[in-house]
Amino acid sequence: MKKIKERVFEANNIPAEYLVELPKFPKKAKVEATSRCDLKCFYCSHTYKQIKKGDIDRKFLFRILQELKDIGVEEVGLFWIGEPLLVKDLPEYVACAKRIGLEYVFITTNGRLATPDRIQQLFDSGLDSIKFSINAGNRTLYQKSHGVDAFDTVVSNIKSAWNYRGNKSKPAIYASSIFDPNTKNDFEEINSIIDPYVDEHYPLRMYGEYSFLRENDNQGIFEPVPNNIGRTLSSMLPCWSLFTIPHISFDGYMSACYCDHDEKYYFGNLNEISLIEAWHSKDLAALRRQHIAKAVKGTVCEDCIAYTV
Repeated sequence: MKKIKERVFEANNIPAEYLVELPKFPKKAKVEATSRCDLKCFYCSHTYKQIKKGDIDRKFLFRILQELKDIGVEEVGLFWIGEPLLVKDLPEYVACAKRIGLEYVFITTNGRLATPDRIQQLFDSGLDSIKFSINAGNRTLYQKSHGVDAFDTVVSNIKSAWNYRGNKSKPAIYASSIFDPNTKNDFEEINSIIDPYVDEHYPLRMYGEYSFLRENDNQGIFEPVPNNIGRTLSSMLPCWSLFTIPHISFDGYMSACYCDHDEKYYFGNLNEISLIEAWHSKDLAALRRQHIAKAVKGTVCEDCIAYTV
């Protein structure tokens, strides 16, 4: 099985044959099981925006999974902006995806709800990998960052998942943590705790509308810092998200952006058109053309929340 860093590298680097206005449909896709979340992370749009919340319709999901398989998709993540373990039927959804014949089915979770019972259900359903997102190395920092006192619970759940899998090769168990020069010590602290209980623990760049924040010493609150320092949009063009991984929202829309928290990048209602029609839509093709030319001023990407122009 590929390492998760290899999978991330593949997703973030656009093969030459995909770097066109109308690329073939990718081998990977994400389908949002829910947009709901159980944490209140200070850097996440869930905390400071009114995001449309809901769970995916099961009939729509089963149809989309079959359509993805029929057009050659091999890997599907059953998550996006929300916390997938809030969905009671998630193990059934994983089992359906595997039964259809999708080769690699995975989720990312914050881990708070990854209880031993839920982990057993998911692992037994055929899940290929689970990634725990944990961004603090102790209880105090966790509550400050995530808005919920759940550090000990998450660590315990990671250990339980590792012990339940035992000597089996599947599912792979990963963890990711936000890393930048200011959080190096935090990353190392987290790593010292969870590294024995995961196959890989890898650093993840922070992104989001309030990706870089500072603490107001007088009020004890966080404030946004203008721009994402050190990460320029020009150096990231063309953005992989338009070419290598379509994201499908819980309510049936295809988005061109992995950071799309407010529906600005929707390019097709999959309740009305096919995956291919959405992927090859006129507007999405036009946006790809501008990305290839590295000229996104005047487009929805000009005010990218992950990078600065």
